[in-house]
Amino acid sequence: MSITSFILFIHWIPVFAVTLLSFVLGYVWHSPYLFGKVWKQETDYDKVQKQISVPLIFGATAIFNFVAIASLSAVVSGLGAFNGFVGGLTVALVWIVPVMASTYLFANRSLKLLMVDAGMYVVLFSVAGLILGVW
Repeated sequence: MSITSFILFIHWIPVFAVTLLSFVLGYVWHSPYLFGKVWKQETDYDKVQKQISVPLIFGATAIFNFVAIASLSAVVSGLGAFNGFVGGLTVALVWIVPVMASTYLFANRSLKLLMVDAGMYVVLFSVAGLILGVW
């Protein structure tokens, strides 16, 4: 498949919508009502918060999520809800979680933090696949 034909399969409106949804999910996921307390404890958030550039983090995250979701769109668009869901879930479990796990091992991060962070991406890509599969 050429890059041109790959790009033609992308449905841009749902990609933008799901990219926005990724921020909503991230906000809810990291809220005190779900996993925010655990995430802050495991990342030592109060120390790190003083060192971060919010515009850089949110801007780069938007770009990275957009690229990942656009790629998923090229693969699952029009396959239907179930196949889109399974496609997104498979991408998360086969590519995203193992790569994150390797990085977390080398960075000496906890399994608890991996479960919180990777869990969000499993949910995000499963839901993204479902939405993109229908759209």
